[in-house]
This record gives sequence, C-alpha cells and structure tokens, in this order.
Amino acid sequence: MAATLLTVQCLLLAALMSLNAGLAFGACSFGVDNPTAAGCAHYDLSALQKANGYNATGSVGTFILNVCGDINKSALPASCASSPASPAYQLYNTDCVALGLLSTQTAYPVDPNNATAGVRVVYYGGATGQFEGDQKRVDYGALGIGDMEEGREVNLEDVPADARAITIDFICDPSAGAGQPMNVYEFPSFTYRATWRSAHACPTSTDTTACPAPPFEANWKSLSFRPLPTWFDDVKFGIFLHWGMFSVPSFKSEWYWHSLESGQQEFVEFHNRVYGCSGVQPEKYPCTGPSFSYADFAQYFHAELYDPDAWATLFKNSGARYVVLTSKHHEGFCNWPSAEHWNWNSMDVGPHRDLVGELTDSVRAAGLHMGLYHSLREWYNPLFLEDNANNCTDPKFVDEILLPTLKDITNRYKPEVIWADGASGDNPCSRDSTKYWKAPEFISWLYNESPVNRSVLVNARWGTNSGGDYYTGSDRYSPGKIVPQKWESCYTVQHGSWGFDRTEDIAMYWNTTFLVHQLVETVSCNGNLLLNVGPTADGRIVPAFEERLLQMGDWLKVNGDSIYGTKPWHFQNDTMQERLWYTQSKTTGEVYAISFDWPAVGEDGKPGDVVLTQVKDAPTSVSVSMFGVDGTLASHQAADGFHITVPAIDATRMPCQHAWVFALTGMN
Repeated sequence: MAATLLTVQCLLLAALMSLNAGLAFGACSFGVDNPTAAGCAHYDLSALQKANGYNATGSVGTFILNVCGDINKSALPASCASSPASPAYQLYNTDCVALGLLSTQTAYPVDPNNATAGVRVVYYGGATGQFEGDQKRVDYGALGIGDMEEGREVNLEDVPADARAITIDFICDPSAGAGQPMNVYEFPSFTYRATWRSAHACPTSTDTTACPAPPFEANWKSLSFRPLPTWFDDVKFGIFLHWGMFSVPSFKSEWYWHSLESGQQEFVEFHNRVYGCSGVQPEKYPCTGPSFSYADFAQYFHAELYDPDAWATLFKNSGARYVVLTSKHHEGFCNWPSAEHWNWNSMDVGPHRDLVGELTDSVRAAGLHMGLYHSLREWYNPLFLEDNANNCTDPKFVDEILLPTLKDITNRYKPEVIWADGASGDNPCSRDSTKYWKAPEFISWLYNESPVNRSVLVNARWGTNSGGDYYTGSDRYSPGKIVPQKWESCYTVQHGSWGFDRTEDIAMYWNTTFLVHQLVETVSCNGNLLLNVGPTADGRIVPAFEERLLQMGDWLKVNGDSIYGTKPWHFQNDTMQERLWYTQSKTTGEVYAISFDWPAVGEDGKPGDVVLTQVKDAPTSVSVSMFGVDGTLASHQAADGFHITVPAIDATRMPCQHAWVFALTGMN
C-alpha cells in the first residue's frame, strides 16, 4: 500500500462519552504516516468534541461542524430534522444537508511530507440528494469564480446523491488554544473544506510503527481528500514553456495546424505562400507548386541552439521556483521518445533529442521543481477521431495512447506537476473527465503508486466534473480577490500566443512592471503565477523574453521575502489605495505592504506618506522597514489609516523598480 496514505486507528471512546448518551461517536485518535521516521505520528482530538457543534461561515451558506461525533439534532434548525445523523451540516436558505457520515471517517496528514504539521479528518457520503442551492451554486460559482470555466464544468445529472463531503484540516498551533473551524469553502464541487488551528492538533507522540492505509480510490470524491503538497504553495512563481512543432511556423498561435485545417484565411494563405500548398479547401484557396503538409515542419524543427543548462540558469535567475514544459500539445507531437507516437516525437524526427529529459535534468540541477504540461486530446490522431465518431463507446485513444503516455512521462521524468489541458473534442462525450478521459483512474495511480506520490500535483483541467489539487481557471485568470482554494494563473509574456509568435512586435510584450504587478496581485489572492515564454524552433529564448525574466529576478532578489513562503493577509488590497497589496509571512507573521506607486514628492522635496487605509488600530509596538533600505521607517496611526514616512532616496540608490515593499513587524 502507498506510504503516502494514512489511516484512522479505531480506538473506541464510548466509555469516555457516556455523558453524551444517544449520540454516535467514532475514533478520535489517529495514526498518520510519518515519512521522516518510516512510522506513525499520533493525534488525539477528543478534547475538541462538542455535541452541539461549532458554527462556521463559508462562501456557500453556513455550517455546523463537530469532530469525531454526530451533532445533537436538538441543537440544529428544524430544517435538519429529515437529514441523517452527521458530524457536519450545511445550511443554505431553508435547506439543510448532511455533509458526511461518522461511519466514513478517515484521516490524512495535512502535509504528506510532514506528519507532525497536523491531521486532515474527512467525512463523506452524507447528503441525501441535491437541494435548492445547488443550481445557483453551479451557475454563479462555488468559489465566487465560476464553475463553468474550462476544466470545471459541472453536470448536475452526473453528481451522485451522496456526493457531498467535508475535510477539516486540523493545524498544529500550540498558541491557538482549542480554536474553532474557519474559512469553509467548496472545491471541487460538493467537497467542502475547513481549517481549524488548535493546540490539540499537535501530535501526542511519534513512533516507528507502520501506518497501513487504504488507497485513494479512482473517483474524484476520494481524490479530493488528498492534502496539497506544501512546496507548491511556497514557491509562488513558475515558468511555463510552450514548445513544439508549432514553433517552426511561429505564426500567430500554437494552434497553427488546427487553424490551417479549419480553413482560416490568414493561416491558409500564409502557409500556401511561404511553405507550399497545404491542400486545404483548394477551391477556395487555389495553389500551384509542391505540397507541404504540417508534418513536413518536422524537418525544420532542429533545436540546434537548445542549451537546457542555459535555460535553467535563466529561469533560476528570474526568481522562478518551478518550471512546466509542454511534453505534448494538441498537435500530438511529443518532446520525448514516446513509444506510442512513432515517428511523431523529438527523438525520431526533428531534433533527434529528448527535449523533456534534457531540460528536466538541468532544471533539477539548478534546484528548481520540474513539471510537465500534457494535452489530453490530439486533434488529428485517428484513434481520437474514431472515439469521437463512435460516441466514445470504445475509448481506444485513452486506453492505447493517453494513459500509457501519462504513466511513461511520470515514471521516466518524475514530474512534480502534471498540467493537463485540452479535455474536449467534437463530441460532448469526449469532454467527460471520468467516463472518457479516465482521469481519476490515472490520478489514483499517481497518488498511490507512482514514484512522485508524495510531491506531485495535478491541475483541474481534466474535463467536465473535474477535480484536481489546485484550481487553474481560464487562461490569464486574474480574479482580483482572494480565492480560498489554492490556484494558479497561467499568463503569457506575449499578449496573444503561448507559442513564440514572430509576427508580434515589442509593443505586444507585457512590460516588466505589469508582470511584477501580476505576480504580486496573484500571490496576495492565494495564487501562483505561471509565466509563459515561447522558445523558438532552433531552441532560443529571445531577448525580449530574457530581459523580462531577468528584470523580474532583480525585483525578487530585493523583495522575494514578500512573495515566497507567504500567505494572504486579512486584506488583499487597500480599499482607498487600490495599487497597494498585502501578503504575510507564514513563519514570522510579518505583514508586507506592496505599493505599486512611489509617493509623490512634495514642495519640500520629500516624498509623501504611504497610507494603509485598511489598518485602523495598529499596535504602538509595530515597526516598519523597507526592503532594500537600511534602518527603521517612521510611522504612526491616524484616523485615515496607518502612515509610513518614506525617506527621500536618490534615483541612483533606489533599491528596485516596479513596486516597493514595506515590512510591518508586530502587526496583529
């Protein structure tokens, strides 16, 4: 059984609970897998039991929660009378639904790589059907961000009646006392999540006893219980690379082949004029001369200037902490020697190199995390077209191509992110994450048996009703407000294309100031920024990309502590100062106010104050410093907010450009 999993060790506490006769109680002692000692960390949460439950608010209704025991029905609203006994209920308008059953209680470590950080307790299978709030939730988004974006479509007809579940993350915090559940939100659909910081959530002991556990099952519900590997939330900034056969024409879009075959005029006319006759709609686009198909681009995809060590050095100097490379885009061409793609991979044709393997080695040698993008669909693969034509009754493409290649790149390269995309086809049947793509089948193997089961993450673009470790949203997603579930924004340096587009001039590249601001806003709202650059067919990252990455690295060298290893503060941005954002250190509690504007200089030649209007009652002991500037800055609380006096700094001594960080020590 997989070492990443853990189990509830059923220690019945009935004798200790006689004062609560008539209520059902389960185990309150848990043994969870401790990888550092090849044994167990033991928890006892019995001190947190409360027969009448704890109240908690959330983005979708209100919640009443308990731990290790059903809630006393007499303490619940009348609308809960017909609901089964449960340790957790959701209240929405006049509805009351049970979120889980005590009999299904199970547990996992909050951090798969640190069993002493806390324990996640799960209850599932408690709902008796859909209720009035479901349709509204799906229409408007459980997270306030819209469930209908790519990879997060929800078909209510496919949702089982007992789909609801709740996970409670008990975080070890010796200073928190008993604490209470907070911040209840939903992700993925019908799975609710709460955080509970408590001194009682610290392990009572550790030992070398084995902790056998049941595996994650091949369904989204079971997979949703898996805790997020913590490295991903700490790194904050990654590099995305779209590189493939489309990099040869590098015209407009990485969707070149699809745009060509669908008869888009500018693509067909460009192709026929520059390369040869495409054969697309010859009556509409007459062409004389030799033919040239998309597959013929392979002879020009040489990657002769590809230096993976130089790429990895650039990415490290940019301040990025992880890299995600396209292993295969929708065209189906593979950047590694895929056995399922004979003569359509970078070893058999074109570069005759293992592009994925070489970069993986270089990125890891630079101390960065490595991930792989993988398109689920392949536009013109005969088996994929056949599956769509036969209504997906015999999914040969998934069974014979997709699943073997996903396991191949996992076993071969051990990626820590598998970034799925392209879960759609011409037939609606080929959009279903479970029935067609069999994503839960692959991901359960990934979590249970793969060589990266402790550290790997998957995104949430596996098709309709998709789950995942983190939310990806739509391309260039930027909510501007906190999203409770961990999320990632994939953003391009070029305005239009993800692959390199040689038709765009410098005006179509976002400048560094914009990109730094995008990073700050994303991190402030609980996200990671995955910034895309498109290499050329000969293996270069052009100077316009390089300049922006290096300039971001310069900013992060000064201000990285306000980004890496942080969490959202009570406020994300300042109400009156809209170009001022906040983060907070996870370890020290220090608050960082990140201003996109340098204060205007007054008549006395000195800059004005930075005013934090959200801070109304700062402790007098708060001290303020500015990253890159020695000493403590003067500050004071006023009626309009907390004032920071910014020193006059000569332009040649300015610590950075783009944004300035003020560190507040001792802020509640």
